[in-house]
Amino acid sequence: MLQDVIDIIDDYCTSHDIFYDQPLSSNTLLIADLGLTSVDFVSIFQKCQALKDDRLSFIRLVMPVEGQYVSDLSIGELSDYILKQSDLRNTGPREGTEPYTSGSEIAVDESKYKHSLFAGSQFADFKALIQKTTFKDPCPFNTGYQLVFVLSSPRSGSTLLQRMLDQHPDIESPEELHLLHYDTYAQRHAALIQDETKHLLGGTVRLRARVNGLSIEESSLIEANFIKHEEPVLNFFLEIDGNFSKQYLVDKTPSYAYSKTTLERISAQFPQARFIYLVRHPSAVVKSLIDSQLQDIIPFTRRYIDDASAIPEMIWALCNENIQSILPGLDSSRLHYVSYEDLVMDPTEAMISILHFLQLPFHPACVNPYGANQNPQIETNEYAGDLKFFLENKVANERADAWKGFSSLHPLSLVSKELMRNIPFYGA
Repeated sequence: MLQDVIDIIDDYCTSHDIFYDQPLSSNTLLIADLGLTSVDFVSIFQKCQALKDDRLSFIRLVMPVEGQYVSDLSIGELSDYILKQSDLRNTGPREGTEPYTSGSEIAVDESKYKHSLFAGSQFADFKALIQKTTFKDPCPFNTGYQLVFVLSSPRSGSTLLQRMLDQHPDIESPEELHLLHYDTYAQRHAALIQDETKHLLGGTVRLRARVNGLSIEESSLIEANFIKHEEPVLNFFLEIDGNFSKQYLVDKTPSYAYSKTTLERISAQFPQARFIYLVRHPSAVVKSLIDSQLQDIIPFTRRYIDDASAIPEMIWALCNENIQSILPGLDSSRLHYVSYEDLVMDPTEAMISILHFLQLPFHPACVNPYGANQNPQIETNEYAGDLKFFLENKVANERADAWKGFSSLHPLSLVSKELMRNIPFYGA
């Protein structure tokens, strides 16, 4: 097993121009010695899936204690983990090894989750950081297929829902598209080409290639031409229309909810679209944002100069306030509420309800997006979505209430409480 893992990491480093001076061994550290990132970790873990018949979970390798990621990993630790997980699944612990434990009995320092509650004036200052975009073409836009928009804050389980929906034969549910904040491909490219966000540009390239039967290179050339000639981003939905063979296309891009004007544009320009409002408890979202440090790469949050500890909860409040602002204009037949907690605690019932809303028959594969028919090989370096999805091997219902074990996460600001009252499963 050790040599197999070494070969995978060696091949990965070679293909990604990652150079190292010493031969790889069990003691080689993935960060300190090879300079790999968390994105590289996930890519390597996905390739390691091929070493075993059953899909493995790597979440407890990188987070042995809830809420605390490891600072580094050695190749030997990765190899041993794969062996132990396989043994525990198939035959129990091997002689001479300790059973794998989750680390849940280890005391966790709660100080990382301490956050300030925010007042209305602070929230107003935070919202003022969002660029107010004026879109050129407000005309209604129709396609031969039906669009579904998943509306949510970040870290609400939208990648899990996207992957579950993608198992249905009548639904195309790709990674995030990041189209509708912009009028043109040139604007989109200029906004996202920075190192920390350029992977968000690839969703359209891969979906165009898949639907229109193109190579990635051909699709990339088409997109480069669209950027050069400042083509409207709405053209994307038309250029795949002729070859689109399914009933629904899902656009799940959580950043849409940062902007009220973007959501207003979507609801106005796609009058036939359906909307899934996916909500996760704000305390759980705060925890996940802190764990992932996502706020560090969101451009507008880095411009906030007040108490930064309030930012995660304000992100939840901002997104949900914006989403709720457009709901009165939607016919009830076009809107469906989903709670993250229901999605992971009872995925079958949740998917039955969602598919009923879409007037589609239930498809059992939707309940298990980690099923045997799934290709584990992805280029996570280019993937637009939550990479944590790829660390699991099942829908993890223990994630639903993990935040409750941290008292620092229990207090919420008045703004969040008011917004929760408008959500059926959290309401008054």
